[in-house]
Amino acid sequence: MNTKLFSKVKKIKKNVEPQGFTIIDDSTPFAIREAFKSLYTNILYLNTPDKCKKIAITSAVPGEGKTTVATNLAITIAANSENKRVLLVDTDMRQPKVARLLSLDIRGKGLSEYLAGIDEKPYLNYIPKLNITVLTSGGPNANPSMLVGSSKMAELVRLCEQQFDYIIFDTPPVNVVTDALLLNEVVNGYVVSTMSDYSNVNHVAECVESLERIGAEIYGVVLSSLKMKAGSSGYSKYNSKYSKYAK
Repeated sequence: MNTKLFSKVKKIKKNVEPQGFTIIDDSTPFAIREAFKSLYTNILYLNTPDKCKKIAITSAVPGEGKTTVATNLAITIAANSENKRVLLVDTDMRQPKVARLLSLDIRGKGLSEYLAGIDEKPYLNYIPKLNITVLTSGGPNANPSMLVGSSKMAELVRLCEQQFDYIIFDTPPVNVVTDALLLNEVVNGYVVSTMSDYSNVNHVAECVESLERIGAEIYGVVLSSLKMKAGSSGYSKYNSKYSKYAK
């Protein structure tokens, strides 16, 4: 096992969210934390052929919350899985958001630099507060699709499988570019992120059809930003009661 590949690991202590994004923590509303725990539980019991579960989070079009879902899923897995190692990979080299979301100032050191042969080793960033490791997208590249679909990307995933129990990929929107589809050979399956009052059902259907066309495993759809009316859910009144027991 080539453990030297992972020798360049930087610890990041700062965690300041940019405006417009939300990183879950103990102050996050109980219902939101439980929703991500439910998503994690579903992934926990997936029947995958590999010991390391590799999940791609994608969407139909930009702005549907895929980065928030991918990042918070990684955080939730790490918080609820004892001794499980979690890697979050930003494969969106066109509109990357993971580094900004986690306030990682890693300019010129990320996935694109490694895949392009600029860096000998991937620049992995361990965040102690969140207990996750992050590989940011790196700098812009003239042909991201070629890098994502390369044999070097497949080799990177194989090596990461030996070091991590979960790998969560934040990917570009399916209806815009092909990058997410090119990951089908290295991931176990996809979760499609959608947003209430924003996502278009026809766009989502097109995304699902594209994934099905290449034989991808679609694990489900996440709907975020749903505004529930007071009293619309029989469980809403229990949120405050149960939240005090949540760890």
